[in-house]
Amino acid sequence: MVQDPRTATGAGRFRPLNRPAPLAVEADPRGWPTALLWQGAYRRVRAIHDSWRIDDEWWRDEIARRYFAVELEGGRRVTIFRDLMADAWFAQTYEPPRSSGQQRTA
Repeated sequence: MVQDPRTATGAGRFRPLNRPAPLAVEADPRGWPTALLWQGAYRRVRAIHDSWRIDDEWWRDEIARRYFAVELEGGRRVTIFRDLMADAWFAQTYEPPRSSGQQRTA
């Protein structure tokens, strides 16, 4: 049997993972990104490889986001999203699932 440590329970030492970072974005009239402030300089979006929308938790703190997997000039790929509730942009680390035969390179 485990002895009671007599300390308060809770998530005190836990920290959120993959927390979104605020991001400055220029968008076209449709709301799709055309440039973003990345590492201190505005970079043009060369391509949008994917876009998806997430709507969740309508029963409490509603989440409505439009995600974009973009390629910046220079080839850097970044996942960004627009929080549709707050009308604000964020960068968030995201790696799509890999097929079982594909190896990750650094």
